Amino acid sequence: MSKILEIENLTVSFDGFKALNNLNFSMNTGELRVIIGPNGAGKTTFLDVITGKVQPTQGRVLFKGKNLKKIPEFKIARIGIGRKFQTPRVYLNLTVRENLDLVCNQNKNVFPTLFSRPRNSEQRTVAGLLETVGLYSKANLNANLLSHGEKQRLEIGMLVAQSPDLLLVDEPAAGLTDEETDNVGALLLSLAESHSIIAIEHDMEFVRQIANDKVTVLHQGALLCEGTMDEVQNDPRVIEVYLGEAPSITPEQINILRIAASMAWADGNFAPEELNVILDKLSQEFATNTEHQHNLKQELQNYLGKNITLEELVPKLQNSTEKEKVLQLSYEIIQFNGINEREVKAYQQLLQLLNLPTETIEQIETEIKAKYN
Repeated sequence: MSKILEIENLTVSFDGFKALNNLNFSMNTGELRVIIGPNGAGKTTFLDVITGKVQPTQGRVLFKGKNLKKIPEFKIARIGIGRKFQTPRVYLNLTVRENLDLVCNQNKNVFPTLFSRPRNSEQRTVAGLLETVGLYSKANLNANLLSHGEKQRLEIGMLVAQSPDLLLVDEPAAGLTDEETDNVGALLLSLAESHSIIAIEHDMEFVRQIANDKVTVLHQGALLCEGTMDEVQNDPRVIEVYLGEAPSITPEQINILRIAASMAWADGNFAPEELNVILDKLSQEFATNTEHQHNLKQELQNYLGKNITLEELVPKLQNSTEKEKVLQLSYEIIQFNGINEREVKAYQQLLQLLNLPTETIEQIETEIKAKYN
């Protein structure tokens, strides 16, 4: 199988700091490659060099055998490399259809692009893209009314409209709800049937969803290891280096923290200092050290923006021990911070969903009340 991208002995230095350090990398045409790594691993610089935003200090990047050195960004885009940044870059005051019309318009002059009707072939292209990204029913809606996940899909559609051979997608799951994450993952898997894709990602659940092929791990600007998701997760170097930056907790534990955070945020009306104290308290529960606590706290803060319901979270609890832990943390937050009408309703809903024996509920509530009285 032919190579679409080859990176040889690539080094990028910024005032003596090596963001990339003698990196070697290659991927086949038609492959979906996921790249992970801790902060500072060189992932963004990696994309910057491929797109021509940053020039290598040493080494070279070959796209379909062509050396990209000193080729300007716009020309690299024209020869078949498209990049999607982490934050969606769409035209918020235009409709979904108009956003796609702009990138599909074969006449790129300003006035024809803005004021001419698209050709029939371009209209067919736009209709197909709307179907592909799952936004056909929202074609005439202004982009500023889309959810974050829908904006991500729209921008991916705008990228695909430019017919790149290689798609570079930077953290497409950042800030998405679980449902939106699934939708974006399904879209990338569908596009991978006809495109080569590199996805940079931190969300490990999302990586598991889309990583059918090889996963590449970067560390300190160099390739640490490559393999299947299972191989990478069980590699001692990854456990030490990648997960060592933010020691992992089990999915069950993070679900417990998410439910307690949802309870605390039931009215969505915390002052920043109050939220900070509560997230500090929750993140201490399973943290192994100060740095781990900081990372858990950040994860919980990001999670609160997703508005995932208790009905989605509580059924994931595995047993009565986890349910009791959820109740203990949730009630402790209530006693610690006080409770208003909305939080009372949320707490009653939580009790109903947990379906714990009355004596268990009373015992936990009594213990927590004694702690704070």
